[in-house]
Amino acid sequence: MKRTAFLILSALYASPAWAGVDFNSVGMKMAGEVVANPAGFLYDFQQDFEGTTPLPPGKSLSFQTGLWGGILPTLAAMPSLSAKYRLHPEGRLAPGVPQIDLIGGYWSSPLAKSAGNNSSAVNDLKFNGYYMGALVTSSVSPRVRTFWGYKHSQLNARLSFAAGHEPDLLGTKVNSFNTGFRDDFIIAGIETPKGVDKLWSIQLDYGLGTQTFCSKVSWYGKVFELGLNIYPEGVLVVHPVWNMHINF
Repeated sequence: MKRTAFLILSALYASPAWAGVDFNSVGMKMAGEVVANPAGFLYDFQQDFEGTTPLPPGKSLSFQTGLWGGILPTLAAMPSLSAKYRLHPEGRLAPGVPQIDLIGGYWSSPLAKSAGNNSSAVNDLKFNGYYMGALVTSSVSPRVRTFWGYKHSQLNARLSFAAGHEPDLLGTKVNSFNTGFRDDFIIAGIETPKGVDKLWSIQLDYGLGTQTFCSKVSWYGKVFELGLNIYPEGVLVVHPVWNMHINF
């Protein structure tokens, strides 16, 4: 189970496979950035399966789960459930009144919990997080909608090793860490349909606390969402994203 725990937290350790023969210095630099801000690194993966695009026109409810984010199969490692609820459809009260959606979600890692409970090397291992917010969406033409919004996100990460099993990271033994990430974000985006139940969207998020930007380009279909999340200040700048949703 010690190996299982290391697989779950593989991003926290400098691996020769990561760095490669000719890129050891790059691997060491990445490892140093992860150690300096582990919560920020892990939070990038949480953002991969957060549903922050508006509900398609005519839909009032949606459920979503993450299949793949960054380098991780999130459905296996970090299963998540997100939901969107249309509070007000565009133009119902009066022409020009925007669509309003409520968004939110939660994730937790059962592999982390299992590894912590069954490993003699790990005393405690826990990862979970959530987000919630709202989106306001307006049509600027028959084929273009813009959306603005707000979300609050939080991540919790806790890990402690048993005596004698502390890993060596960059020459230092790591006994434990208990960290988290919390921030409020402003969201701005634009979307355009490309067919029945198909659309492209581009969005930009700004963290008020961390004062950092991230962006997302995605293709949203009837069941799946494929995209690229870009974190300019992250350890892994580009994350491929694959989510599955059901709209009602």
